[in-house]
Amino acid sequence: MMKQSLWALAAAACFSLMAVFVKLCSGYFGSLELVFYRSLIGVVSILLFVRSQGLSLKTPYLGGHIKRAVLGTLSVGLWFFTIGAMPLGTNMTLIYTTPLFMAVNFIILALIRKESAPWGVIAAIAFGFLGVTTVLQPTFNQGYMVPALICLFVSFIDLVVYWQIKELGNLKEPSWRIVFYFSMFGAIFGVIGSYIFGDGMHMPTWESGLYLIGMGICATLGQICTTRSYAYGNMLLSSCLGFSAIPISALVSFILFSEEVSTNGLLGMIMIIIAGVFATIYTKRTEAANRAREAQKAQSA
Repeated sequence: MMKQSLWALAAAACFSLMAVFVKLCSGYFGSLELVFYRSLIGVVSILLFVRSQGLSLKTPYLGGHIKRAVLGTLSVGLWFFTIGAMPLGTNMTLIYTTPLFMAVNFIILALIRKESAPWGVIAAIAFGFLGVTTVLQPTFNQGYMVPALICLFVSFIDLVVYWQIKELGNLKEPSWRIVFYFSMFGAIFGVIGSYIFGDGMHMPTWESGLYLIGMGICATLGQICTTRSYAYGNMLLSSCLGFSAIPISALVSFILFSEEVSTNGLLGMIMIIIAGVFATIYTKRTEAANRAREAQKAQSA
């Protein structure tokens, strides 16, 4: 399970590159248009993959896919609504509270099952989130109350989405099929939302079209990596490793745009890296100990 969680690092890298293409596209398209094109490219690329490999998109668990797609799209839509209503650092800090919700969720589950909670990973998540706040430097005032509550709601929705992905993974649904249905719903939402909440769709130029393709490919790969991480890996570890998107994004921005990192930013990123390394080592040792106990029980039987 631990190795599958490491796909969260690949997802963070893909989403960081996606953000570069989003930045390049921002002068051409609205936010919901970008959701449409990103999702459409995901649908097309997965269809080509399925056809080339002789696979099938048919599933006996369509209801589970619809639930994941609706909740995921609702999360994206609400998040876009909050971006312009508060400082970006504050917005992103609140969005990154999903691992905290995940940690509380696992503590409650441990209490219900009368088991020991994975305190090592939970502590790493808390330390990593402290690193996030050190990097993003959130500021709060009364005027941000409504968008802040919406951001926290988005983080909670994401927690539910990850559990839905886990359920589909337990049902042996492949990650590309999960991402396909999510992308298809996102494309429908994006095009309808562009006409309801924006000024419609705009025809891409050759230059912006290349940016869209890059964004869509990175987004699709990122979604597949995220799905693999949560569907087949350790969910707490995946949540903690999700913080790595911040230092990876900073590295990409430094290389491509020469954006400098402040002292606080560097300190926070070091904290995030330490949290990820500790959580990985702790999970590896815990899983090894569990396997040893199971082997001993099998020998005793």
